[in-house]
Amino acid sequence: MRLKRATYRHIEAEIYAYHETKKALRELRLEILHAGGDRSPGVASGEGYSATSMTERRATKLADSVLLREMERVTEAIASTYEQTKDEGRRVVYVKYGLAIGWEPPAELAVRMERRKMRGDISHRGRKGNFLPGEKEESWKTAIREKEAAKQK
Repeated sequence: MRLKRATYRHIEAEIYAYHETKKALRELRLEILHAGGDRSPGVASGEGYSATSMTERRATKLADSVLLREMERVTEAIASTYEQTKDEGRRVVYVKYGLAIGWEPPAELAVRMERRKMRGDISHRGRKGNFLPGEKEESWKTAIREKEAAKQK
């Protein structure tokens, strides 16, 4: 099965942002748990029923948060896929995306990656041009460039 270019880029962006997503996930949970002074009315289910407790409201917010569930789903998918890969695949992911989950890269590889980062050889996307490494440029773009080159001659 071949992935669409946009799908590939979306997955790539999620891998790049893995650590930031995990950090945001922790912060969002803490924000919900430690939200104080929220006196919004609870759900009333009949006469004489008072507002729900703060604990119930916080638990409901944690359980119902769509953003929290989506962030958990994405990070768990990345982590479980990463766990299933072999060392060679982990090495490729580390070199391309700088991601190592529960895996220590070999010392020489880590040193080389740090040097590349310091020199600025690694961009956020790791791309040259508007297409991904290993992908061919779309034919219509190639045709336009060839026509422009022919006009200039």
